[in-house]
Amino acid sequence: MSNFILIIFCLAAGIISRKFNWVAKDGFKALNAWVLYFGLPAISFNFLPKLTWNNSLLFTMLGPLLVLSGSILFFYILERTSKLSKRTSHTLMLIAGLSNTSFVGFPLITAYFGADKLPIGIVSDQTTFFLLSTVGVVIAVKGSLKKNNHVDFGFILKRVFTFPPLIGCLLALIIPRFIDVSSLDDFFHTIGSTVSPVALFSIGLQLNFGIVKSEIPNITYAIIYKLIIGPAIVTAVAYWWGLKGEIIQVSIFEMAMPSLVATSIILNQFKLNSKVGNSVIGLSIPIGLLTTYLWFYVLNSYFL
Repeated sequence: MSNFILIIFCLAAGIISRKFNWVAKDGFKALNAWVLYFGLPAISFNFLPKLTWNNSLLFTMLGPLLVLSGSILFFYILERTSKLSKRTSHTLMLIAGLSNTSFVGFPLITAYFGADKLPIGIVSDQTTFFLLSTVGVVIAVKGSLKKNNHVDFGFILKRVFTFPPLIGCLLALIIPRFIDVSSLDDFFHTIGSTVSPVALFSIGLQLNFGIVKSEIPNITYAIIYKLIIGPAIVTAVAYWWGLKGEIIQVSIFEMAMPSLVATSIILNQFKLNSKVGNSVIGLSIPIGLLTTYLWFYVLNSYFL
């Protein structure tokens, strides 16, 4: 319960701080830098060396791909059957197809399943980022207003291998094989424990609840897919294959998270429909806090 209260408190603190100008307009960038460059790598060093591989983690890696693939198909069909522009449909593919597996996902995993389940979230998060940096960039380029919509493979590789959490993840898997870093566990734990409150406070500073009336249907489609249809696809696959256990629960739970905040960077960079994207991000978080509770109940009922 205390973790759930922490989530609401930190989000509210961010919203209030922005409203009263207690923090600089772009102050969230410094907070994001802390989370990306120090907090998330510390979590990797704290948990990944102790992670025992389980074949169920393959399903954890499959989950983000299923949700993104379903989103591409869903909004491609919507584009073909309605007056939806290619620019907007590709925006919705991205914003509804990628989950906030770390900034929101980690605090909620801690709240519902316990901090010891964070390694599962890390696997899900790294897969999500990889998809954002590869498939996500391709989707953005193809839907971009820019005349030159050529996908530069070198650009994609640079994005993938210069992402701090991915570097931290790789180092956390390699270094302990040669050097005993267990004496630093308390240090990594302390740094990693800042991720949830700082990330949530940052999200609160960035939340945008502004809605363009003409875009309400598109925003609704995106939120319904992200919070209901997407995780339902992953749930159906797990049920069909007869998969159960905590790894499966947490894997599906991560796919029920709100829209990935980092997607907004891609939307702006490639001049997609950022107004719709930011509205979905802003609305999906408070709504997602409610729907994730329902998903947790479903997962406990059928996937124990």
